[in-house]
Amino acid sequence: MFRLAIEEIEAWYLGDRAAFAAAFPKARMAALDTYAQDSVCGTWERIADAVHPGGSAAVRHAGWPLPGQLKHDWAERIGPLLDPARNLSPSFGKLRDGLRRLTGLSPASAPG
Repeated sequence: MFRLAIEEIEAWYLGDRAAFAAAFPKARMAALDTYAQDSVCGTWERIADAVHPGGSAAVRHAGWPLPGQLKHDWAERIGPLLDPARNLSPSFGKLRDGLRRLTGLSPASAPG
């Protein structure tokens, strides 16, 4: 099985809105209302618009290393809350299902 998570990692966070909302209870969820799951649209910018003061424009203005620091923070805060069964991201589902096949776990016996 071969999978690369590049922009998908942020799409995976948005695939589980409950985990996202739990990680960022004060997020401006309206910034995500027009997001189409797994679309190529500047996903990290959408997350920044929802959770960072000044949104993606402030992050771009600040420049490196802020984008990397924020992505690290998002991974630490959202990642542990993701529920594989609840995630609506097609790319996440392909990874999840591929790992289940490799490990011999059926969806019914797999945790989460």
